[in-house]
Order: sequence, then C-alpha cells, then structure tokens
Amino acid sequence: MVTFRTGKVAGSVLLIISAFMPVNSARSAGWELVFSDEFNGDKLDRTKWATRYIYENESMDHFKDEVQRYRDNHVVADGVLSLVAKKMAGTNLFESAMIRSHRTFYYGYYEARVFLPNAKGVFPAFWLEADYDIDGKTWHPPEADIFEFVINGVEDKANSLHSNVVAPFNEKQYSYVDKNFITKFQNMYAAEDLNLGWHTAGYVWAPDKVSFFWDGKLIYTRNYQWLRKDGQLGPPAHVDLNFAVGGSQWAGRHGIDEAAFPQAFKIDYVRVCQFTHSDQGTRQCGPSEVTPDPGEFGYSTAINDMPKPAFLPVKAPGEFKSGAGTLSLKAADPLKFEVPINIPEGYPTNRTLQVYVYDPASNSVIATLDRKLQGSNGKKRADGASVIEVQLPPIQRSGQFNLSAKLSSEAADEKGGKQVLTSPVTCSTDVVQPVKARACRLLLLNVH
Repeated sequence: MVTFRTGKVAGSVLLIISAFMPVNSARSAGWELVFSDEFNGDKLDRTKWATRYIYENESMDHFKDEVQRYRDNHVVADGVLSLVAKKMAGTNLFESAMIRSHRTFYYGYYEARVFLPNAKGVFPAFWLEADYDIDGKTWHPPEADIFEFVINGVEDKANSLHSNVVAPFNEKQYSYVDKNFITKFQNMYAAEDLNLGWHTAGYVWAPDKVSFFWDGKLIYTRNYQWLRKDGQLGPPAHVDLNFAVGGSQWAGRHGIDEAAFPQAFKIDYVRVCQFTHSDQGTRQCGPSEVTPDPGEFGYSTAINDMPKPAFLPVKAPGEFKSGAGTLSLKAADPLKFEVPINIPEGYPTNRTLQVYVYDPASNSVIATLDRKLQGSNGKKRADGASVIEVQLPPIQRSGQFNLSAKLSSEAADEKGGKQVLTSPVTCSTDVVQPVKARACRLLLLNVH
C-alpha cells in the first residue's frame, strides 16, 4: 500500500539464505499449490481470511487519510468474491472490504484473477505484508506491492498500474523491464484501460528478487530481499487484497467521483504455490494456464514459513457427546485437561502458556491459568509433543464456552522498553478455526 513507502533497509543480512537460481536438474521440481481459494459457495471462508489489517489488535480498517472503512462489505456469489465500496449515508466516508490471509509464507508464486473497478478515487491492491515475528511483534518494512490500481484522473488513469517493493529505489536493481513499464514511476502503462475485463496478476517472490506478471507476460524482474529495518530477515508474509478509496496522497488527490459508486473489486481466485524439488512439484500452479516456468523462475531455499508451536487435540475426561472438539459436562465438573503442544526445535522457551475459559455471550474470560513453559512439569509423548496438565475451577453456570490457549512473552520495543506480546501459533485441534492464529480454541464446552 502506498501509505508505507518510506522504509529504509539498514545493516547487513544476518540470515544467509540460498540465492535465486534456475533449477533444471530434477524432473519433479516445480510449483506446489499450498494455499488457494476459488470463492465457491455463498460466504467467505473465515478459516482462510480475516477482514481487517493485522495492526491495532487486528482491527485496523484504513490507513492514514483514506476515506474507506473496512467492514464485512463483501459478496461471494457465482465463484467470485466482490469487495464492494459504497458511500456511507450522512458521512464523507465509504464502506468497503478487504481480505487478509491467516496463513503465512516465505517466497513462492502468488496469483489472482481480478476485475478492477472504474471510478475516480478507487484504490484496490494485491500485496504481501509482513506478519508477526516469532515473539508476536510486527515489522514494516518489508512489504511487496504486487499491484496497486489507482484512478485519480490526472497522474494515474485506468490504463496504469503500480507495482513496487518498499526498499531504496535504484533503477539498476532491475534485470528485466518490459517496454510498457516505466521504472521511474514503477508503473505499467497499457494500450487500453485495465478495468474493461478480467486480468491475471502473478508474482514470483524469491529470496533475492521478485518478478511481476500481467496476464502471463513478464513485466519486470528486480533484486529484492525481504528485510526488516535492522537488516534481518523479516517475518513471513500474509496476503492482502483490499479496496481502498481516496486519500490525499494519491487516489483522492483530485477528488472522488462519488456518483460513480458503489464499485466492486472482483476476485475470481487467489492461489499460492511454493517451489519444491519433491514429487509434488508441477509445471503449473494449480490449474493456472499462465504460471511462469519453474525451470526459469524456481529458487532454492529451505524456508517456506516461520516455525510455530502447534496446539494439538486435547485429552479431557468425560464423553464427547456432540462430536469431535465438543465436550458436554455438568456445571460442577472440574476442568482438568491435558494440553499437548508440538514445539519446534530451537523455539524460545521463555513463553507463558495461558489456558482460559471464554464466554462468547458476554465477551469475558471467566477462568484462567498461567503456566511457564520453561521449567514446567510437562511430559513428552511418543510423538514428541509436550503435554501440560492444567486444572481450572468448575464453570458454575450452564451455557456454551470456549476452552482456549495462547502463548505470550516479553519482548523489547523499538525504544528498548518491555512489552508483553502474544506469539503466533498453529491450531491443530478438533475445533474448526484458522490454522494460524494468536490463540487456539482447544474445546467447545457445553455446560448443563
């Protein structure tokens, strides 16, 4: 997004990763589909997508002076997700929509088929944004803008498309540039307006360079490394597709054509593939017909995502009467559980496990227990998971509750102060929920 264009890379790279390189030796080398949404059905898959930015406790609904406010203003129908922007009555604001993937990634090929809106003031984008680091802290930069489509009627019109990364600009960083891409502005200029039909945007993010494709045609390749301000490798990325409106810096610089709204940013599908040498590798990314050749755009790295602790299915007394992941019990029953966690090798041990009972009806925590991971009396299972026994007081009233867990730690902020942050984890319990989260639901409790 344009609002974060002032990042500066400093220091040296402390984590050495293998360089981008053509791979031609292994027959099985190619793209492996690791995430996708074809937007079939009639509602958004909440296990795959959030609908606000990661900041402000995952509630941020706009940047700077953009005039949209993200709400769940999306429609899923006929195999298409429509992010709809419309004027809010009695205000100068617009309701709009966005999606942010819960899943995170390092590197890969990213593709979306889109239909762009048509009104002065529109600002849809498809981009990669740094997620939480291992301690639960966010960083910016890094950021990669696959594309930003702005119509302000003067500098940016419907035939232009912006694509860039947050890094110091140097034209010499480009190793290939299509004649329709002007590096000075990081803009592609087409012969006709880009919102007259469906188009496919593709992006290869490799350890030391990125390549942007439009309808299967290579537009540019440039050197780039996914670095924090301190020169270290940034957190993994999540995928954003959002429909912003206005903002005095760019899209709203020359006003907004309010009469042209509502408008929709339509998305046919989103796919993410990572390069692999295994037998899962194929020439195409899913069924895509415009996938770049993995022999030319493949890369070599062992990093696909950041390792995260995984909460596993919980063992509890009593009978699972309502299906896997749901426990039926009486109000007087003690809450005694074995909580298994699969902790990655080398993961920091300075974490506090918090297990708590949450009442969704009142949005309140009614019981909680903290346990230090370091020095805890947990035992090891045969599969390597650490098992921690916890006991909470009985729930003294009937109703439906969530038994949940999270990990937290102290981390230093940019000024050297201490802050308690929640670490990202993986949820592999029997309860349906996003795989990557900051807290996991272990069980649904039906108390009677």
